[in-house]
Amino acid sequence: MTIKTAWRTLNDGLPDVDDKERAACRATRCLVGEIAPYVLLPGDPGRAARIADEWFEGGHLVMANREFHSYTGRYKGIDVSVISTGLGSPGAAMVIQDLAKLGVKAAIRVGTAGSATSSVQPGNLVIGTGAVRDEGVSHKFIPAIFPAVADFGVTRALIEAARNTDASIHTGIVHTSDAFSCPSLAADRKLYGDAGILAFEMEAAAVLTLAHLHKVPAGCIFSIDGYVDNVASGNTVPNAGARNRGIENAITIALDAMVSLQSGE
Repeated sequence: MTIKTAWRTLNDGLPDVDDKERAACRATRCLVGEIAPYVLLPGDPGRAARIADEWFEGGHLVMANREFHSYTGRYKGIDVSVISTGLGSPGAAMVIQDLAKLGVKAAIRVGTAGSATSSVQPGNLVIGTGAVRDEGVSHKFIPAIFPAVADFGVTRALIEAARNTDASIHTGIVHTSDAFSCPSLAADRKLYGDAGILAFEMEAAAVLTLAHLHKVPAGCIFSIDGYVDNVASGNTVPNAGARNRGIENAITIALDAMVSLQSGE
């Protein structure tokens, strides 16, 4: 199958992404009613498809526009959606802006991150309580003095859901950067690691900041796929086995947290 054929196959039966009404949600191209009140936000479109296929009941593709693939289904009796945000903060910020228009009640970023400390090992999970805003897009909306903080209710639901698993959980601040690897990475890891940062990743600060500004309660949970020090030294190969075990736990925890949030309404 060629790339062109694969893309056409993905979009068979889907609405026109250039429809004027859909363009109001510039990233997702979804309409009110197509996206559930509770949404998971992985970066990878493939992971979004897997969540819909393996965790959702009746999971189906609603819309695919660029890297933004949206699925809706049910999990333990509640309506849920998953939308891929692509890699980095700009796409994640666009999705959050759309979620506000679509009436979403809570969003949880489910992703991967690199550990900033030896105590947070590959396969462990980090529930982010806040993020260092070392990216660019959130600063276009509000000055750097404003913090990127996770919603307390969403974070509490994640922590409570995690207690029902055997996953190793860490809770604290993460660091968000636009650069996966850059000349300052080793120095950044030491500076922020010494300050108690648990992990480095590329979307949380934008998700949390934009979600707060748009009044969408949001949180984040990450599977650790390796160490930032390894990346800084040139070893970018992740611990795929540990990462995959961790992401499965993270997805289940995030969905169970959504169930808890819905029951608490």
